[in-house]
Amino acid sequence: MFIPKQKQISRCGSGRAQELQRWFSAVFVFVLLVSAAGQDAGGNAGTNQPGARIVSTNPAPTQNIETPSLPPSVIEQLQEQSPLTNQIGVTPSQPPALGPATLGAAPPTAAIMGTSTLSGPPSTFGAGKAGPGIPLWGPINIHPHLVYTFTYGNGIDAQPGKQGNTAINTVTPGVLINVGKQWSLDYSPTFSYYSSPGFNNTMDEAVTLRGNWTSENWVFGLSQSYSSSSQPLIETGIQTEQEAYATALTASYQMGSELSLQLGLNQNFRDAEGDVQASTNVPPLTDLHEWTGNGWLDYQAGKMFGMAMGLILGYDKVDPGSDMPYEQLQGKINFHPGPKLTLTLSGGVEDRQFTGPSAPSLISPIFNGSLQYQIFQPTTIIINASRTTTPSFLTNAEVQVSTSFSGSIRQQLSKKLSLEGDASYSTTPYTGIETAMVGFHFGNAPALQVVRNDTTTSYRISLAYNIVERASLSIFYSLSDNTSSQSGFGYSSRQIGLSLSYQY
Repeated sequence: MFIPKQKQISRCGSGRAQELQRWFSAVFVFVLLVSAAGQDAGGNAGTNQPGARIVSTNPAPTQNIETPSLPPSVIEQLQEQSPLTNQIGVTPSQPPALGPATLGAAPPTAAIMGTSTLSGPPSTFGAGKAGPGIPLWGPINIHPHLVYTFTYGNGIDAQPGKQGNTAINTVTPGVLINVGKQWSLDYSPTFSYYSSPGFNNTMDEAVTLRGNWTSENWVFGLSQSYSSSSQPLIETGIQTEQEAYATALTASYQMGSELSLQLGLNQNFRDAEGDVQASTNVPPLTDLHEWTGNGWLDYQAGKMFGMAMGLILGYDKVDPGSDMPYEQLQGKINFHPGPKLTLTLSGGVEDRQFTGPSAPSLISPIFNGSLQYQIFQPTTIIINASRTTTPSFLTNAEVQVSTSFSGSIRQQLSKKLSLEGDASYSTTPYTGIETAMVGFHFGNAPALQVVRNDTTTSYRISLAYNIVERASLSIFYSLSDNTSSQSGFGYSSRQIGLSLSYQY
């Protein structure tokens, strides 16, 4: 289990109520694990849904809970294991990404904790492979893991308009606990030490519980995540302390050999209060409480092609700011003609309303797509694109609409040596509610106005070497630039580093 952390950054607004909530969550997780252990010992043969990462197979401390696409080999394996055939791609009701998104990485479905200005360690491509866990008791086994990363960079935001140079030593130990095939618990604290006095040394935490169970033609899933983070963010221009909780309940029903129904309920909380407000250059940050419900009807025409239609209803409670109910209508296709190509596309339209203060609705197209193609046996290209609308961190902007494109090429140079290059481009207008003239006869009225516009580009190249089966060493170099229409939020950074990882 995890324990309440101690940080050098003081947490504004944290108190005994939050500590009691955290200990209650720990007890709840323990009860679920004990219950699941009894079910598995009794011979529960339920399996995972294809494409849904309910049981974690990557013990490294990842920031994204879901990925736009899975490797073809993984998809085929999950299709063979599951009694359901109509699941396409990643289950839409997975919780949004926790922890800041990483520059150059595939765009997450909903980055509620912002985008870090730090490059972060390379992807797990070419990393050591985890083997069978250490048997603990009955169906319970554990997978210890450890990641050490050293980064040196310039142009990193200490405050808006005040970039600096710093070396960062980051140590992330952790453990993944598997309870049979249905339940897993992953806990990873992260210790970060900055050489520059302009930044605070921190201890962050990430814990995720995932589980699923079956009942005749139903597959039910549960995911509960907690994340605390203190990293320099593009959105705020400063090292930003925040906590987030994400809960997802899912249900899939097999209606026939080709049709299935997917349902989901999500609750996502983000608390971004902290010492960031001590800076006179940054306005107070917003807290977010979000609730969503969704339903998808899937049609799977064999293993090669599937499509779905979905309706998502959500409500964002922002403090301070306008509350925002919204509706999304989306379609999705998944095309997997063979082991070399996987294509996943989803898109539609979102209608977002604003209450207190009120404003005209914001109607936006949204999409998320991923293409993975293996050109040759050792060469793979991956292309991602997304357009999302999320509540803003800033009190003078209600929402930020991010359009992102990224691509990577992965080259296996030898059995142990691999090379990866990544590039990404994104534009993010921040939209707020301001009073504007509405015609000559109607006077002033609330209207949506773009108050800030950012454009971010990043490039990264990394080289990974498998030292032994379960350990790898990576070196990386990255360049990132952000231009902003608001003074103080633009930056240019060059970062170099190495990462050593081990997973049992």
